[in-house]
Amino acid sequence: MNWARAKTLLLAAFFLLDLVLGGLYINLRQAPPGRAAPGAPEPELVGRLAERNITLAAEVPRETPSLALLRVGIEKLNPYPLALTFFGTLEGVQVTRAADPLLVLAFRRGEEELRFYSSGVTVYTRHGLEKVKGEQTAAQAEEKARAFLAAHGGADGLVLTRVVPYRREGTYLVEFGQNYERYPLVGASGAVLVVTPAGVQNYWRRYLTVLGESGRPRKVVSASEALLALAFERPYAEAAPLTVREIVLGYYSQIYNADEWEAAPVWRIWTGGDTYFYVNAFTGELENLSG
Repeated sequence: MNWARAKTLLLAAFFLLDLVLGGLYINLRQAPPGRAAPGAPEPELVGRLAERNITLAAEVPRETPSLALLRVGIEKLNPYPLALTFFGTLEGVQVTRAADPLLVLAFRRGEEELRFYSSGVTVYTRHGLEKVKGEQTAAQAEEKARAFLAAHGGADGLVLTRVVPYRREGTYLVEFGQNYERYPLVGASGAVLVVTPAGVQNYWRRYLTVLGESGRPRKVVSASEALLALAFERPYAEAAPLTVREIVLGYYSQIYNADEWEAAPVWRIWTGGDTYFYVNAFTGELENLSG
């Protein structure tokens, strides 16, 4: 065998293979003519949003999976054991049952107030902290929020969503959500804490449980269609500027007068702070203008 010739042929084969693989890689990285690369918005979409005073500062998901409705229910809690985690003892705590049929129980001592609602919502408020000034980083606020959750009902099933500055320097809005498989439960679910340098000022949490899927899966509308649905709800000149910072596919729940309901898939559009828009992923219609 002519080893020198064989070696030359082998090197040539590897060179051709590198060219072929390189071409395949480039083709995979490049978008088809007239379309944006994965994650990058189409120029036409950016222009149509700009006409409505909306700036796109987020990647636009390409996925349009087939999803079913999701059966969701309230996780029933006994208010008294949870109240003990806040007050240590009920001695000196004022316990009231308000005339409001939606309010189950209210606990208050000094500047602290804890309310339990029939919708599965728990709200804690520590009055006076809104006047406290100081410095705090986002990491410190997250640490305080996690410690607060651990001490008051636990953080099982909660996933950190975001930590953002809130209203005044040193105060942060810390959000946690629940997931079903890889999709978040959005809207009235999860936990939200306002964390000041002096501690947690407000705490909102809704305990939900997933009961299973309902009905046949249907293909959802695209994220681009959801963004346009938001744009068409806004007048041209009068609309305040909006910046879309995130768009996520999830299951939407509101506050219902029911123990169980069916949550529809939605595109959640976040425009900063605590402002969200929800577009039904089946119909392409706005579920709620903000919340």
